[in-house]
Amino acid sequence: MVAAFPDVGIINVPAALADDLLHGAECLPVYDNKEFYSPALQMLVRDRVREACPDGFDWLVSAVKERIAERPYCALAKGLRFDSGNKVFVAINRAFGELVARPYEKPRAQLVHYVQAATDIPSSRGGHESERLHTDTADWDPPVELISMVCVRADRRGGGRSRVLDVDTIRDEVKSRLGSKMLELLETELVPWQLAPYWGGGLAWRTVLTKTSLCWRRYTIELALKSAGASLSDEVMTALDAFEDVIATTDQNVDFLMGESELLFSDNRRTIHARTPLSDGVASDRLMIRSWIRTT
Repeated sequence: MVAAFPDVGIINVPAALADDLLHGAECLPVYDNKEFYSPALQMLVRDRVREACPDGFDWLVSAVKERIAERPYCALAKGLRFDSGNKVFVAINRAFGELVARPYEKPRAQLVHYVQAATDIPSSRGGHESERLHTDTADWDPPVELISMVCVRADRRGGGRSRVLDVDTIRDEVKSRLGSKMLELLETELVPWQLAPYWGGGLAWRTVLTKTSLCWRRYTIELALKSAGASLSDEVMTALDAFEDVIATTDQNVDFLMGESELLFSDNRRTIHARTPLSDGVASDRLMIRSWIRTT
C-alpha cells in the first residue's frame, strides 16, 4: 500500500502570515514571466515580499529546509495565498537559491513554468513521461538540486496524484529485491544521459545511484543510446530494466493529491517523482506551477 504524505513533512502556514506575504507581493508591479529570468529581479521580489513579515518569512523558509533535509526529502506547505503574477511563489523560491529554466519558449519553457496536460510529453511505452518516476533536468549537467510546485487547480476527478520515492527507500528496495551486487553495479557503472541542445548537446556520464543520491529518467538514457550512438553492455541494460521494474512496482511511494494553493518542495537529487494518469487525459484542466532552483 502506498503511503500518504507524512505529517512531519507538512507545514501549516498561519493565515496572518499568508495575508502579509500576499500584501507584500501586491505592492509590487506585475512582471512578465520572461522578466523573472533575471536573478536581480528574483532577489528584489524576495526582499520586498519578505519585508512584509520578515520573521514569518524566515520561519517558513527554515521549516521547509528542516523537512527536506529528512526522509522523504520533501515538504508540503498549506495555507499560503498566491497572487496571479506569481510574486509570492518567486519570492519564497528565491530564498533557497536562483530560479533557473531552459531558454524561454512558450508554452513549455518558462521560468515560472505552467504544467498542463496538453503539453505533457507522450511516452513511447504508453501514457506520458510525467507518469513515470523521474529526476527533473536529467538532461542538464548537473541536474538542479530543488524543485518547487504549487497547485493552481487539481484534476476535477481526482487524477494526477503526486508520487514521490526517496533514495533511501529505493536503495533498500534494490538491495532486497535485486541483491547487493546489483546495487553496487548501479552505484559504479556510468550510463549516458543525452544533454539538452541548450547545454550544447552531447552526453554526460553518471551513475544511477550513489550512497546518498540518484538520477533517473529512462527517456533521457534512451535518447543517448539512440541519438548519440552510445552503447552499454548487456549486463548494464539488464540492470536498468530491473531497476525500472523495481521503482515501477514498489508499494513504498508517497502518494497524495495536492490541493489548491498547496506548495511542494522536493530534493531533486534524493527523490524521483511522477503523477498518476489524469481522468480526462490531455483534456484535463489540472494546472500546476513549477520552478527549478539551483541552490549552489
